[in-house]
Amino acid sequence: MTGIELLDTVAQMGFAKTLEDGEAYFYRAVNLSLSRICRLFPLIGSMRLSVRANERVDFSEKDNAFLGFPASPILGEASEGGESALLSEGRDYWIRGSTVLFLRVPREVTVYYLRRPRPLTVDEREKELDIHPAAESLLPLLVASYLWLDDRGELATHYLKLYGIEAEELRRNLYRHGSIHLSAGNGWDHT
Repeated sequence: MTGIELLDTVAQMGFAKTLEDGEAYFYRAVNLSLSRICRLFPLIGSMRLSVRANERVDFSEKDNAFLGFPASPILGEASEGGESALLSEGRDYWIRGSTVLFLRVPREVTVYYLRRPRPLTVDEREKELDIHPAAESLLPLLVASYLWLDDRGELATHYLKLYGIEAEELRRNLYRHGSIHLSAGNGWDHT
């Protein structure tokens, strides 16, 4: 979905043909909505690097969209053409804020990180929106809830409620995998 398509959709959700009077606010509402949705459905960036032991890398300097790291963010390649394996924090690397100190590492690593969505601007409204593909359908609901809040409070509340229901359903479907429950024959349970 592009910014123009979103603008048309949200206008129609308020039973209007255009948002001429509220177009400036539309861009603020979209960017606020993108940030909110990306907290539930994060955007993941990655970098492949050649690193040495005791090397520090600040990822906020490498990508200004950097937000933080997910759990177990670093995958290392054991050797040329070797298999990849997750590295362990405390043994192979340390994370402090946006900086990684590589301790014992293979030559090549892939680092995964959480990143900010690219903001929508008037100049970039013809580009595809930067959002998790599965969460794209949530964006019109949330933007409409912000845009129609002053003029049509009941409609805004309705769209916000739909957003909450849809977001929860999407989270359940996308993140079905969970912890496993094992029961041992001796009565001890393991999760």
